Amino acid sequence: MLTLQKINKIDKSIYTKGISKMKRLLSTAAIVAALTTPAMADISIGGDFEWSFQDSNGTSTTAVDADVNIKPSMELDNGYTVSADFNIDQDAGDDGSNSITVANDMFKLDMGDTNSALDAIDDVTDWGYVLTNGSPSVDHAAILSVSPVAGLKVNASFAGDSNYGTSATAGHAYSASYTIGPVTVGGGKMDNDDGTEAQIMNASAGVGDFGVGYEVYTDTTAAGVDTDTTTMSATYTLGDTMFAIETMEEESASVVSSDEMTYGIHHTLAPGLVAFVEMTDDEKTDSEETTAIGLTMKF
Repeated sequence: MLTLQKINKIDKSIYTKGISKMKRLLSTAAIVAALTTPAMADISIGGDFEWSFQDSNGTSTTAVDADVNIKPSMELDNGYTVSADFNIDQDAGDDGSNSITVANDMFKLDMGDTNSALDAIDDVTDWGYVLTNGSPSVDHAAILSVSPVAGLKVNASFAGDSNYGTSATAGHAYSASYTIGPVTVGGGKMDNDDGTEAQIMNASAGVGDFGVGYEVYTDTTAAGVDTDTTTMSATYTLGDTMFAIETMEEESASVVSSDEMTYGIHHTLAPGLVAFVEMTDDEKTDSEETTAIGLTMKF
């Protein structure tokens, strides 16, 4: 028979168990919160706008590039930083890219529309806005960067056949760079599932107002044919003006297909606002002479 005393015991048991479960739930929530509770998210907005006019042997063109980044970020109590990058790039109809990043003092993991591990160390000779020769940029799905010791940075990335709905070449890449004093050296390799490869080796140094760079980028076809692109550059900054020069030679199967010399003058009108003049001449093709003038604003 269910008496009042038994009912009270049952109620007390249910209450005690409920309180016990609630305490465990609250304890677990408190631990999770202590590990992951972020500070208030910060949002930064930055980017650049670039306008240029080019003349190539009497044929003139104009170009404008707008690149805007919206980046919310938050720092967790455990020392990790989580940020997202929403990019709008109107260069040649590019829709931009989006990614999310998790980082601490030792590593950074970018997931989304990222570049490859080779892109993480390349373009040490690419000082120009329009006419200099940077290494090809390759879209990958994620890239991990680790700094195990001071001066050393190691990168690894991968891509699938489709990266977030965009057709891609499946493969993976590795690279590393090491900085000691004013000198940085780097190297890396990318292997694709279709049999193609890419390699990079470079070095750069800066002393005072002088800077120099050297880079060799090798593309290898599935048939094993190499195309080597070698660039060298030097820059000198005098007050608000930078003077620069770059040489570029492209060779495949012992045949030089391009041999360019590029000169540039960049003058800072105000913080973030630069006017520039760049000129390039291809010694292999007399008709390929191009001059560009322009204005760029970074914010």
